[in-house]
Amino acid sequence: MPPKAAAADDKKKEEKQEPSSEEAKIEAKVEAYRAELQAERETIVLLWRPFTTVTLFLRYVGNFTFSFLTGLLKRPIVWVLVVPSIVLWFALKNTLAPELFDPPVCGQKDGAILWLVEFAMLEAAWWIILGVLSSIGFGTGLHSGLMFLFPHIMQVVSAAEACHTTTGLVPWYQHPCKLDCSTTWGPKDDSTVTFLRLWGLVTVPCMLWGVGTAIGEVPPYSVAKMARMSGGAATEFEEEVADAKNKSDLFSKMKIWTINFTEKHGFFGVFALAAWPNAAFDMCGMCCGYLMMPFWTFFIATALGKGVVKVNGQAIVFVNLFGSYFFQLLTGLAETINATIASTLGKDFHLQELLVQGREKLLHQFQLQSRVIPEKLFSGQEGDLNLDDIVNLYKKYDHSGDVAGRVLAEWDKDGNGVVALHELQLAASRTDGMISLAALDPGKGQSLFKMAWEMFIVCLVLFFVVSIMNQLARSQQAELDEAKVKVFTAELGAKEKKPEDKKSK
Repeated sequence: MPPKAAAADDKKKEEKQEPSSEEAKIEAKVEAYRAELQAERETIVLLWRPFTTVTLFLRYVGNFTFSFLTGLLKRPIVWVLVVPSIVLWFALKNTLAPELFDPPVCGQKDGAILWLVEFAMLEAAWWIILGVLSSIGFGTGLHSGLMFLFPHIMQVVSAAEACHTTTGLVPWYQHPCKLDCSTTWGPKDDSTVTFLRLWGLVTVPCMLWGVGTAIGEVPPYSVAKMARMSGGAATEFEEEVADAKNKSDLFSKMKIWTINFTEKHGFFGVFALAAWPNAAFDMCGMCCGYLMMPFWTFFIATALGKGVVKVNGQAIVFVNLFGSYFFQLLTGLAETINATIASTLGKDFHLQELLVQGREKLLHQFQLQSRVIPEKLFSGQEGDLNLDDIVNLYKKYDHSGDVAGRVLAEWDKDGNGVVALHELQLAASRTDGMISLAALDPGKGQSLFKMAWEMFIVCLVLFFVVSIMNQLARSQQAELDEAKVKVFTAELGAKEKKPEDKKSK
């Protein structure tokens, strides 16, 4: 190659390298600025910066609500079908045909057709919302399964065994005839109290709750995806990964394994990770958002895993745990094992007795937490509840007389020595209109353990709410920060162009 041509090529290479060098400088400054904004964003906590956090949280909620409603109202189907249906619904309920909304009379008649439709929507919304609350919040959700779903399964199984049939038994949580034997029919000889029948009674609430937990997994996915789409780094996801890599505990290793498994297997990987009680699933959601997995691919896989496989597995476990037939098989197996150990070691561990005592203790705790409408406590009762009637309600539990005395003193508002229905209705929750035996007992008043437990529950709820506010406030600030980054990048580019323009002149 001639020397002049070689020199020209070298000059071209230098010219090509110079812009890349300038771009690298700009990129370094941008990343430094982004890191500075990220560090500032980490200080957005309700405890440290309450005004800023609340303002950003309200702004996020307002923006989300506005964009959601705007998108909804732009759809023709809303004006053609949804709005007229709502107007017609209220007209039928209040003026045109209120008889179509007549509630059921237990053991006598079913609810009218539109009452059943309205009830089905409310029941579905109840379980879905509980599911959302159980999983939303980046690992800080309230486990509504332990508080509502699993005690409900126990109630259904116990009621079916008490009624000696499942035919006609109403298993719905908010139904006024819930688990009332008067609604059943056919032979009451336990022939229908089978595992499949019991599972069939509880699977729909379980699946609705499971779909709710899948919906609650959307925020981690959305946060990571929005950060990636905005051109910024999905900082929370990257920080979680870096933190997990630097630790050697089992949970951190499970996080890394979850990310690698999701990247490798896609839809089926998400489905497999959602199909069992996976404490690290938030990382899967964030990973899917970071990898720009399509929303419906992520959500359908999560809903199938959580709302079909996992919850039905849990239903199978609890139906068998609370059912007497399976437990009899289990106690028989325990007795066989105990006899083998006793013959080998010469010591009786009383495994069967321990198993029975453990199950009874667990059942009693679930029964105390089981929620019913106030009228249910008056079934088969003539008049109001006196002290003996209340003792009978708590007869399965320790110190039933002391508990009954506290309940009577707490809820006998007019001091006539009995608890009337209108007095008991004051104890009903505003969320579902129900009560539990545990909630009726005000406690001894001096129990430090009870006070500590109640304080723990309150702190758990507050932590859940505050963590949601902090996260949404930071998400809103992240959007504002990305806008700042774009302006900063444009300004740097303009500054770099000025010297070049002067050189060319």
